[in-house]
Amino acid sequence: MTRAGLPAPRAGRRPAEAGKALGAFALALPLLVAPGPWGSAGQAAAAPKPVDTSCSRPAKPGAPLPDTPTGRTLADRLGLAQAWDLADGTGVTVAVVDSGVDGRHPELTSAVGAGAELFTVRSAEEFRRQVPRAPHLDCDGHGTGVAGIIAASRAGEPRISGVAPGARIHPVRMVDGVDRATANTLAAGIDEAVDAGARVLNLSFALPVDRPPVRKAVARAVAADVLVVAAAGNEGTTGVPLYPAAYDGVLAVGAVDAAGEPMEQSNQGSWVDLAAYGESEIVPASGGSGYQQVSGTSFAAPQVAGAAALVRGRFPGLTAGETADRLTASAAPVGVGRADPRTGAGLVDPFAALTHLGAGDRGRDQASDGAIPVQALPADDPGLTPRSVTALAWSGGLFFAVLLALLGAPVVRRAAARGRRPGPVPGRAPTFDPRAARVPPPPGTTDHLVPPAGRPEPGSARPTVRAAAGPRP
Repeated sequence: MTRAGLPAPRAGRRPAEAGKALGAFALALPLLVAPGPWGSAGQAAAAPKPVDTSCSRPAKPGAPLPDTPTGRTLADRLGLAQAWDLADGTGVTVAVVDSGVDGRHPELTSAVGAGAELFTVRSAEEFRRQVPRAPHLDCDGHGTGVAGIIAASRAGEPRISGVAPGARIHPVRMVDGVDRATANTLAAGIDEAVDAGARVLNLSFALPVDRPPVRKAVARAVAADVLVVAAAGNEGTTGVPLYPAAYDGVLAVGAVDAAGEPMEQSNQGSWVDLAAYGESEIVPASGGSGYQQVSGTSFAAPQVAGAAALVRGRFPGLTAGETADRLTASAAPVGVGRADPRTGAGLVDPFAALTHLGAGDRGRDQASDGAIPVQALPADDPGLTPRSVTALAWSGGLFFAVLLALLGAPVVRRAAARGRRPGPVPGRAPTFDPRAARVPPPPGTTDHLVPPAGRPEPGSARPTVRAAAGPRP
């Protein structure tokens, strides 16, 4: 008699043995017919082989710096020497989603980690992530320049210093280039930055349309307390939002020239939050050494990212939103002194951001310890007692009485010898004491006070600023 749904056992094999055989076949079946991780039948699960992502044309070293300095350095214009007395970004990781970062450059050797790289693949997964086999590839040079503005060393060429030289750079390399990367690949790069523990994220690219995967990735970064800084772009448009700069929670950065005037190609709109310098900046080049001259909002954004690293390093308890508020509230006003679609709140001011205390600012409570701690008065030490105050008052009064007696005695003696009160001798012309009067300026001239170094003379115009955006700002 057979069981319903099962064939009769073969002669010579017991039913128990047949059941064991069927069970073994059922366990082996998925391995025989299930597709492997990359879609090939019968392929066991295994990590994909690393892909060679080296540059088709190796990047050439940059040019040497001129022997004679030309113009003021970025550090001078941003007042970084004063800011570095308070913070240098130590302990803060800044992620750079870009073309890669060449950490072989002497200005960046100590600042750049291995990071990650993402590239497009022709499969259902669309892209792949891997740890770079050559961790310092940057075929374009764009990302290396951005990283140099953020964290180039102070120990190298004195004319080239990052805004936050103590910060750590986590490069997220878009192997296909940011311009050609898919929205999902860009989103994965942003997620990579969050997973790596970045507290600041620099996005020096701009998309002309809203890409939902990128928008959602930015929202995840903001929710994770990462301060996202993005370039406004370089199309010279007015009122046209560019992304990710126009997303909620992102600091959008426009560009000004060396004189502080808004650059024409810098995009403008109500979504622009801040401005920074973006004309003919000298930055490290890829290829292991040398320098390049760059312009655009791509290189204004990392100045704000570096300033954010300074603030987050000095005030580790501030949230990303509070850090952004501090940067905008402390910005140097431009033009009429109010928010402007070209420059947002104004020109970023790292030192002011580190010292700003506005209404409701938690910076005082969150600041890291300074170099000279101020000791609180012990609880058992009441300071000056009433008896001490009385004693000091009597001592001070006695001191001044003795002093007046000593100074007045010679005058009284001379007056007594003349038989009159103290004063000038009759018939003698009084002597002129130049210290007792101020000589007026000659006719036709005016007094002129020289302002301290670094401050504009009264009535002089302040520099102005403005913003921008585009696929490769």
